[in-house]
Amino acid sequence: MNGAPGPIAAGFEALRHRKLVALLTFTTVLLGICSALPMLPTLRQTMVGTLSGDHFQRNDPTKAPTDFFDFLLENGAVVEGTHRAIGGMGVVGVVLQMFFAGGIVAVLGRGPFSFGQFLEPARRNFWHNFQCFLFFAAAVAGAGALWIEALFPGRDGLIEDLTPESGMRPLTFWILALGALLLFAALSLLYDFARAARRFAPHIGTWRGYRFASRALAGSWTRALALWLFWFVLGGAAVVALFAATWELRAKSIPGIVLLVGLQVAVLAVRSAVRVAAWGSYVAFLDPRAARALSEVARVRISTAPTPAPSAATAGL
Repeated sequence: MNGAPGPIAAGFEALRHRKLVALLTFTTVLLGICSALPMLPTLRQTMVGTLSGDHFQRNDPTKAPTDFFDFLLENGAVVEGTHRAIGGMGVVGVVLQMFFAGGIVAVLGRGPFSFGQFLEPARRNFWHNFQCFLFFAAAVAGAGALWIEALFPGRDGLIEDLTPESGMRPLTFWILALGALLLFAALSLLYDFARAARRFAPHIGTWRGYRFASRALAGSWTRALALWLFWFVLGGAAVVALFAATWELRAKSIPGIVLLVGLQVAVLAVRSAVRVAAWGSYVAFLDPRAARALSEVARVRISTAPTPAPSAATAGL
């Protein structure tokens, strides 16, 4: 009998749910379009049929940067409005990610599903995910401040007498940067696993969700961090490679512009696919540990399906 796939294999298997990747990609594209709307009339006026537009289309290495900074200086109010729109759409994007996570953790690893089966747990778990996010944001801000305030002054004292060519300067910086990355990874795992607790206990609260996450990670921190780093490095490399190809593309003809837009959407699709794959790995990581973790934090029932309503014969008992 074949056992369940490992977390990494389960992550790649989760990519079969193309509708999840498509949903996340479509949402990101839509938010990006909404963010760019304040800029469109100005872009049409300054770029269509102009030398600046031609420089941007050809990605001219000497003239396009100058035209870009001129555009920023001459259209400061429009740029500021676009920045505000981007910020607003960013907040909407974070909220949508919290909403979608509730459905993702409920459906992955359980076969085909409909959007109705995805949206119901997404709605039900949204408030839990929102509270988990507030806890995560506070933890990241607090831990980051402590890390910087406690260690970076000590680094400055350590290297103040060293020559600029000393290898100790970049070495200490990268050690501190790696430590900050691992700290963020640990908090991210606690955050994601606290949200995933609703997969096994549909009514678990935020505090118990984080306790569930810490119990599930007990004794397995190294493996979990390696899993997080795997998807972080793989996803980052794929996104950077596609973005670099997009950046270098000089699109002037209609087919070239279509290819450019396709590559831009592909960057967003890869990012969405990596997120779905990471959730698939997390679910596979938690499945064999959930019962033990729940038994240690609270007396909550493990459930893989909604609790049925009481029948008429037992309702009065």
